[in-house]
Amino acid sequence: MPLKKISFITSHNWKSNRLGGFHKFAEAACNAGIEVVFFSFPRPYYAYFMQQELFNKKSIKDLQKGITYEVGNSKLHNVTLSTMKLPNSANKILSDKMMNTFERFSFSLFKKFAKKWFDGTDVFVFESSDGMIFLDRLKKMYPAAKMIYRPSDPLMYDGALSRYVKNETYMMRKADLNIIVNQEGLDLYKRKIPDFESTIKYTLLSNGVDIESYEKTYPVPKLLQKENTVLYVGAWEVEWDLLFKAAEEDKKINYIVVCPNYPSEEIQSKVKSYKNLFYVPGISPEEVPAWITNCCVVMVPYVTDFYKNRPLGITAKYYQAMAARKPIVAYCDTPKLKDAGAVVTYTYDEFISAVHQAILQKECSYSFDLSERKWENITTKFLELISQ
Repeated sequence: MPLKKISFITSHNWKSNRLGGFHKFAEAACNAGIEVVFFSFPRPYYAYFMQQELFNKKSIKDLQKGITYEVGNSKLHNVTLSTMKLPNSANKILSDKMMNTFERFSFSLFKKFAKKWFDGTDVFVFESSDGMIFLDRLKKMYPAAKMIYRPSDPLMYDGALSRYVKNETYMMRKADLNIIVNQEGLDLYKRKIPDFESTIKYTLLSNGVDIESYEKTYPVPKLLQKENTVLYVGAWEVEWDLLFKAAEEDKKINYIVVCPNYPSEEIQSKVKSYKNLFYVPGISPEEVPAWITNCCVVMVPYVTDFYKNRPLGITAKYYQAMAARKPIVAYCDTPKLKDAGAVVTYTYDEFISAVHQAILQKECSYSFDLSERKWENITTKFLELISQ
């Protein structure tokens, strides 16, 4: 029987300054005439007092009521359930079980919430986020529904909290299918989970890129109308000390960080003291191609040694830069980037030197086949997998 309803359990909002694979999968489902629920979780009660993009009172209140969008040939409902989730620092004194209990507890009944939004769901698709703690409740309420796990970023990376390791292991063992993003993630799961091959049902399916969007010409965003622009667009934290040093050493190069995860007030204040270093708290996904195609260099300056315990592989932000034929300079990321033709560095001086060289290039070619990673192909395969 064809799928009629899919419920995605994700950390994202549908309307957000961050675009994840779940947005593309949900959009493809709607285009196929399938009803979609986008369950944004967690949105803890304490987030009412925060002023971030995803965590603020207005956004959470709106999602509690439910927001319905007309997408493609169907409807998409973006909803949330606020709970007593505690900050991870509380795990220092509370057990993993207690942390999970608080995170599941809401002053609104979960069963009532689920019946309103999830009834009729054929497939639940879980992201690598806290929402997996509802797995058992959903299996009990909807025994005929399939449970699919699509980990965008593995939670059991080296050094992760034991709670996340346990929750993700349980999720993978109970899922009807695990759709893993890359070989690096698969290798990590095999290393972390005993008897992985004999106990876990899985397949590989990468993230994608809208190649055509990065081959077009767009008006230049105001901030990029400067000379020698070096741009980062992403959600992971950056190595700010590296960028401070780089901005100090050459005032003619303009470094621009676009990230929806706010740095500390101290960092934001220091950024403002530079005339060639800029922070932008996120842009809409529709704007990303215009920014990537109009910068001089794409940088990915991750926090030092971040890549060592994060099996990210070559991520979608690199696909975008490659499609736009932009020079790429990375700091502390997978050495596999070198095989694709990107520059990856591991010291501050190497990074700064590589940026100077990249500025001289107008465009760059890469030995990386993007044709297999077109979103239309990836989403088609995804819908086939969860329909089987």
